[in-house]
Amino acid sequence: MQPVNYGWVIVGVGVLVKATGLGFGRFAYPVLLPSMKETLGFSYSQMGLLSGGIMLGYLLFSFAAGRLATHFGSKRVVVTALLCSSVSMFLLSKASGFAFMLLLAFAMGAGAAGAHIAMTTLPMNWFERHRLGKAVGVVTGGTGLGIVIVSLLVPFFFASLGKEAWRDCWRLMALITFLVFLTGICLLKEKAAVPESSSLERGGGKRDEAPPPEKKEGLSLRSVIVVYFIFGFSYNIYATYFVAYMVDELHVVQGTAGVIWSVFGWTCMVSGLIWGFISDRLGRKKALLWNNGIISVAVFLPLYFHQMPVLGFSIFLFGATFLGTVTIIAASIGDQVFEKQAAVYGLVTLLHGIGQFTGTTFGGFLKDLSGSFQLTFISSLIGFLLCLALTALSTGKGRSGECEQT
Repeated sequence: MQPVNYGWVIVGVGVLVKATGLGFGRFAYPVLLPSMKETLGFSYSQMGLLSGGIMLGYLLFSFAAGRLATHFGSKRVVVTALLCSSVSMFLLSKASGFAFMLLLAFAMGAGAAGAHIAMTTLPMNWFERHRLGKAVGVVTGGTGLGIVIVSLLVPFFFASLGKEAWRDCWRLMALITFLVFLTGICLLKEKAAVPESSSLERGGGKRDEAPPPEKKEGLSLRSVIVVYFIFGFSYNIYATYFVAYMVDELHVVQGTAGVIWSVFGWTCMVSGLIWGFISDRLGRKKALLWNNGIISVAVFLPLYFHQMPVLGFSIFLFGATFLGTVTIIAASIGDQVFEKQAAVYGLVTLLHGIGQFTGTTFGGFLKDLSGSFQLTFISSLIGFLLCLALTALSTGKGRSGECEQT
């Protein structure tokens, strides 16, 4: 009887790591933003700066996390990042001053970067290339799990505890993150990369005697870098301000907005796996073209249609695609790089984080300048359309949709 591949245990723990480190550390903030703004008395520019602080910590530690994972191992980086995130969330629940909260937001972003980079690259050493998209897709789905948990907690907490319930939410998320930190210490393991030419699969399976996969259009590394930067700018605008847009501009009740936002989390849970599977079959370029086209529709809809079903459908499409981009980009890096996967992925994510920081800060500025979220979301839509065009123009080719340096 063939032994169970421990790589799937790594993937399972990775789901929990992404749910807390990234799902809580990054995507809890947009849901709690309206109530935090109201009770703290901050402006949208200040709230945008807090989100920007998360992204600044994220981008500054993205490349560092990759380098550290390469030298000290991904497990150490993951568990350290989770501990940092847990402490930051707990202190954030106690804070009221803007400067201290900005510092905590920065620390939480740094923790999210460490958890994300190291946990995304760890499965790359456990699975062969033709299965890598599915494995990475399952791990990225953990972000959706975190969003679902937050979206279900927020209406309950606010109904029971009132406007200051956002503090209790941060405290509970800090506790859950700490428990995942302990789980990671016990279950995560390193494994040396297995060359593609090895007769055994990275996952410990039998010899793969199937013919080499057919050539599929891939993505050049240059395209990966540029598209991921613009994608970070565009998606972070939608992810940060969509709940605030529903509550403040469309006058949707906070609890209802949280429930609608939970659709984003539910779809995120499976979107990474689905798009990973699609990219394994069709190639990275074709998968990313479909992905960018659908996410552009998701951003376009709420600009002109404000009915509840349309808002829900917009969030459904966005959740069903955005982690797909993350999965496809990560799989493209995994296709090409073996010895320093974490460092390369960290560098690409650094530029992605710069795009996120720019997007969330620029989006808040446009809102304060115009008094409406229309220009904010139009800038997001333009970015996604540009990603679509650049992906179509990419000329990389490779086996199993891998990217090449061209």
